Amino acid sequence: MYTHLKDRKFYEDIYDRHTVESARQDIMQYEKFYVDFEKKIPKDDKIERPGNAVVLNIFYMQVVGNELLHRYETRNQYITDWMAKDQAKDEQISGARLTEEPYCRHCGKQGLRITDKSLMRRQENASYDAPEEVLFMLHCPHCDKTSAFWEDGTTWKVKPALCSKCQTEMTHKTSKTKTEITFTYTCPSCGHSDKEKMDLRDKKEKPDPGYDKDRIHFCLLDGEFRDRLFKMRHDFEEMARLGKEFQEKEDNKHIYDAMDTLKKPKIAELTTILAPVLEKAGYIDFSLDKPEIGKDVIIGFNCLDSKSERGDYDSEKTLKKTIDKALEDTNWRLMTGGIHYRLGYLNGRLRAYEREEDLRTLVIRSKNLKRKSIDKAEAKNAYHIKGKDGQDIIL
Repeated sequence: MYTHLKDRKFYEDIYDRHTVESARQDIMQYEKFYVDFEKKIPKDDKIERPGNAVVLNIFYMQVVGNELLHRYETRNQYITDWMAKDQAKDEQISGARLTEEPYCRHCGKQGLRITDKSLMRRQENASYDAPEEVLFMLHCPHCDKTSAFWEDGTTWKVKPALCSKCQTEMTHKTSKTKTEITFTYTCPSCGHSDKEKMDLRDKKEKPDPGYDKDRIHFCLLDGEFRDRLFKMRHDFEEMARLGKEFQEKEDNKHIYDAMDTLKKPKIAELTTILAPVLEKAGYIDFSLDKPEIGKDVIIGFNCLDSKSERGDYDSEKTLKKTIDKALEDTNWRLMTGGIHYRLGYLNGRLRAYEREEDLRTLVIRSKNLKRKSIDKAEAKNAYHIKGKDGQDIIL
């Protein structure tokens, strides 16, 4: 019975050969680009000039380097997963059992002996992802013929070979020598025949004198070359990130300008900002609690409503509106928990926005942000900003 799982070296050799074959094709593309590029630069220029070298290195990483690094980084896990799949196939075969004793499809008798079990797909043209099932090959001691059954007892039906001339089902004979097997198909209706041959000789691979050297290079066994590729990838990724960041800031300059003008008062300054405006609105004895210092800075506050005629709902609403307006051009905001009122005593919590992304969100939601020029048809209801991925965001 065929065993799918091999020792790890078997898989490593196949993986590395695929890496080398693919890299050889990719390097040909790079070398062609190199020659074309060298022809196009001015005569007084040199291919080694830093600017030219950057262009060549970028193209090399796109065509060759990134794929080499990817195959190097995923090699161990890919081979481990590959071996696990083959082991699962072997376990599926070894654990398979016929649900009932079958009858010989030729003479109708029982007592058949299992000679082989293998994995196959029931549908002849099934996709590669279709599940494989165990097919049993059984020999009949009574008529000396072979039958095939699926694990559930269903007979394996072989698609008949049809004559290419008249579409009649053809008969076939098999002849075998030490070097090949010949299948001869004959049409009983029109006499047309076809032959197929299977070569049994061991096919030796053609020697590849450059493979060992290329394997060291393309499979990144050369530590110095490998480290250089990793550094090049990191540098280009960083350049791309900085480029996107610069472009995003250029596209949304109005937002970042607004972020720069946003006031960032310290905790001690909050009383100076809020106490006068709150007193003017009828709220006295404003004070701050001890701040909570964590991922964000949060601080509680309390005050008294000096207007006895003002109800709890109006008092909460007025205080919220007054604080929101006073802090509108700062990085402080009233927290979503709201304001609580009890017998003229009010309290709530404020939060400071310090991270760039938080400040950006704060500014975008601000009523004072200058809207970008957009299509006149949309100007009444929305304005556009560009996100970091380059996509328009409509607010």
